[in-house]
Amino acid sequence: MLRIANALIAEGYTTLDAQAKALGINRATAWTIVKGKHKLNRLNSGTIRRMLANPKTPPSVRAVIKQYVTEFDDKQMAAARKKGSARSPFSLGRISRSGR
Repeated sequence: MLRIANALIAEGYTTLDAQAKALGINRATAWTIVKGKHKLNRLNSGTIRRMLANPKTPPSVRAVIKQYVTEFDDKQMAAARKKGSARSPFSLGRISRSGR
């Protein structure tokens, strides 16, 4: 999550209000991402969908979000395989890799 925050700062979104608008989410959720203090230690799929669907999300930030999803989904799939389950608990379906 901190990579998303760093990408926002690199794009010039330095205030919480600007970061929230750039991601298309509310301030509280933006704060959680910026501080990296999510209670589940991950973002839920609805939040990720909103960020990727937001036309104001900068391309470089969008790329970091997609990378986050790919890495997290890969980790979850590996854990699921280890437990004998073939399904990822974090799958975003078709937007997980393509952003659509």
